[in-house]
Amino acid sequence: MIKAMKRLNVFFSVRSASLLTVIAALIVVSHLAAQAPETKPADMNQPAQDPGGRRLAGFAETPWMSEYTQVKDRFSALSESAASVDRIEILMAVRNQYILIKRNDVLYRYNFYKTPYEVLKLTNHDLQKEQWEEAEAVLYQVKIIQPFIASDSISKKLEVAYGPRTRSTVKPETKRGADIWELEGGFIFQWYEPYNGRPYTRTIDYISDELARRILKEREEFFSAEELDLLRKMIVR
Repeated sequence: MIKAMKRLNVFFSVRSASLLTVIAALIVVSHLAAQAPETKPADMNQPAQDPGGRRLAGFAETPWMSEYTQVKDRFSALSESAASVDRIEILMAVRNQYILIKRNDVLYRYNFYKTPYEVLKLTNHDLQKEQWEEAEAVLYQVKIIQPFIASDSISKKLEVAYGPRTRSTVKPETKRGADIWELEGGFIFQWYEPYNGRPYTRTIDYISDELARRILKEREEFFSAEELDLLRKMIVR
């Protein structure tokens, strides 16, 4: 069981990293499109379409920026409630990182984020590591992993809720890629995988637009934080 959970964690981590890379590209493409509307986005199968004012304020009843403890306590209460309609189980939880939920045989991984200590130290030189560790991380992404379901069936449900997709990277010859909804407040990625020559979906990502941008910005700052901190100390001396 432990080995299986470790393999699942690797799967989630790799897909999350690649997802941020895709979002970084989407942000660049959207910026270029805003400056030159007649230019088609690079590396996309189609130009973005107007999402029609649809919002993605969070996932289901959990809004973006919800604190780790708040979300965990809620699912703990639901899992123990005799009145709960759904079968809910917390499979694994790592404070301020993620909560893995099993709900009616479908897995939901709630991912959390807080600004790295090294980045915060650049502007708050007196910040202690203990203070940073006490701070709560906030929800920025929910990943669904489920049994293989025909992709068109999933697409129809998403279109009912959020309107037509705005982009797609799905290649007809490989049946791999993602349909993408760029909504006010967030992104949805419906991932395609081939099986017996037909497209199926087993993973869907919901991610906060605001926090994705913040993570990408702070990830760049994180890599230069050590050098900047050293420079600051030299200047102080």
